[in-house]
Amino acid sequence: MKLTGLAHGLASLAMVAATQCVAAAAATSVNVPAATTKPANAVAAPGDFVGFGFEMAFLNDYANDFSVNLMNAVGSRVSLPLTVRLGGTSNDLLTYDASQTAVKVCVSGDCPIGSAASYILGPSFFDGFDIFTNFSFSVQAPLSPTLNISNAVNYVRLCLDHVPTDRLTAIAIGNEPDLYAGQFKVTYNVSDYVAGVTTMRSSLTEELGLTGQIFELMDIAYLADSTNTAKITIQNAFNLGVNAPRTATAAAVHWYQVWDKITTLDDMQAYLMNHSATVGNFSAGSPQDIAYLAANYPKVKYVFSETGTGLVSPLQIQGSLGAALFYADFQLYAMTQGAKRVDGTMRPAANHSLWVPDASAAPANPGPQVRAPFYTLPFVADFIGQTPGNVIEVALNSDVLTAYASYSPSTGLLSKVALINLQAWAEGVSTGARGSVTFSVPAPSAATVSATVRRLTAAAGCQALGYDYAGPAQNITWAGEQWSYAIDNGKGHMVAGVSATETVAVVNGAVQVTVLDSEAVIVSF
Repeated sequence: MKLTGLAHGLASLAMVAATQCVAAAAATSVNVPAATTKPANAVAAPGDFVGFGFEMAFLNDYANDFSVNLMNAVGSRVSLPLTVRLGGTSNDLLTYDASQTAVKVCVSGDCPIGSAASYILGPSFFDGFDIFTNFSFSVQAPLSPTLNISNAVNYVRLCLDHVPTDRLTAIAIGNEPDLYAGQFKVTYNVSDYVAGVTTMRSSLTEELGLTGQIFELMDIAYLADSTNTAKITIQNAFNLGVNAPRTATAAAVHWYQVWDKITTLDDMQAYLMNHSATVGNFSAGSPQDIAYLAANYPKVKYVFSETGTGLVSPLQIQGSLGAALFYADFQLYAMTQGAKRVDGTMRPAANHSLWVPDASAAPANPGPQVRAPFYTLPFVADFIGQTPGNVIEVALNSDVLTAYASYSPSTGLLSKVALINLQAWAEGVSTGARGSVTFSVPAPSAATVSATVRRLTAAAGCQALGYDYAGPAQNITWAGEQWSYAIDNGKGHMVAGVSATETVAVVNGAVQVTVLDSEAVIVSF
């Protein structure tokens, strides 16, 4: 895991554009022009779209009841087992020592809690898989410019000893190979990558008896076009035959919305809580690659295997309700554009983590704690639901207001609308009163008499950090539910004892739903 997500030049252009187009204030009333029946271009929502991601070296930090309780709270809302992506920079640097009694030993790099460090694993490391019985895994075979085939085969074999075949989503090969040239101080281009993958895949397949579409390729750091044919991009690599045997199940990319340090509320509005900035970043490469795969390799899924708000901004930016709202908008937008999974990346020391599983990174990053970005996951999972529908973005032509519609797979009628108000407001920071927007949402049919409304909200606004970190004054809830290590060990509970679900009557064929600045809702019919 590195400070990446977009090529720096592309990110800079997107950030300048975002600064120029931020709306001064959202309109107070907005019509949501959602079709009442499924549009032809709506896409099927994947039931396993929501994913988790642990930096490899810290698997055992997350292997506790607290983490499992939080993950079950998300997984119980959808119909398919969710995936944990286990990988990252540390995964390419690992070695294994069968005689080592310690779970892991950090031997070089940013020890002991960094991602760009070299770790030696002992046999007990792999016991960390065993607590996650309700989840699938994507595991990563170590790759580098200098291949260590025996090390990679041994590591993957030990992973598979603990991950049954029916819970193996993929075997990824390497992490961020487009950064290898700088990381390892060598010349390394797309031809080198394709050759390395070909050799590694052949050895893994032969030694482990692998069959079918099982490999995840790419896991690249940058979204970028393929005009430079030496670059390690999806189209360049696939055109050179990286998937020649057609054994890939996914092509993966990484995403960090803000690659530079931001510190102020205005920064949050311009670079993080800004739909135009997100779409601009996404447009740097994802639409072209999604279309390329659909046309040429329709069985290969496009996934975001490593994601976060950023890597160097303070907690009130990366670990706030505003980050959760950005993350919800990003996930829903990515889904409507054809992405098949988004994995929320974590390690104990990272400010963008969804939760901190233990105290290993204290005092700089205290834990165990639920962090604000976690709340995105149950929100998105509930939008997908037990019976996934067909989804589409409803264009509102706004930097700060977004809407997404879901249609019933059985009737084709509008069933849910997610509304996100990204207008930044923070208690004690914003000078004015908290504003709101009233959305007019069409009912799916004349027989519809009411809708229910659930809210992702915090009284303190977009810089609320959640109960565990900042106490009740900065509490965050989704539909009245709170998750906390201190109170419920991550199991979740209704703050008022009951679900905070509102019922709104249909009047003149629509429901009127008021959404506060820095708040999101799901309207269900």
